[in-house]
Amino acid sequence: MTEYSTMVVIHAPPERVWQVLTDAGAYHEWNPEIVAIEGRMALGERIVARVRLGDGTRRRVPMRVSRFEAPSRMEWLGGLPLGLFVGRRTFTVTPRAGGSEFRLHLEMSGLLSPLISKSVGDRQPEVDSFSVALKRRVEAT
Repeated sequence: MTEYSTMVVIHAPPERVWQVLTDAGAYHEWNPEIVAIEGRMALGERIVARVRLGDGTRRRVPMRVSRFEAPSRMEWLGGLPLGLFVGRRTFTVTPRAGGSEFRLHLEMSGLLSPLISKSVGDRQPEVDSFSVALKRRVEAT
């Protein structure tokens, strides 16, 4: 299993962070890694993220919103049949004095995980840039 995580303090209430985080149509305006999302952020919904990898390659990543607990937790789950590869992104927004704490945890598992992890490279820079971009977007609005 390969895991990446990031945390940032955002000077805004959790509801505002959640509003930006779940506005699928606006990701292209602020997110450097996920340049577009098709679909709707709601429990059980299918979404397709268009992701830009560190080398500039773009990939189409179909996922399902497997957890949606406004305004605190959302999870996207995708991968290959039979659990050969499972990609799980967990977003957590926690109230904190002066605002919110945002965490993103990316977990890649399954038999083909080592191969896929190697093909996409180190995801930590993209995971970190996601949280920085979210902070910028939320605090600017």
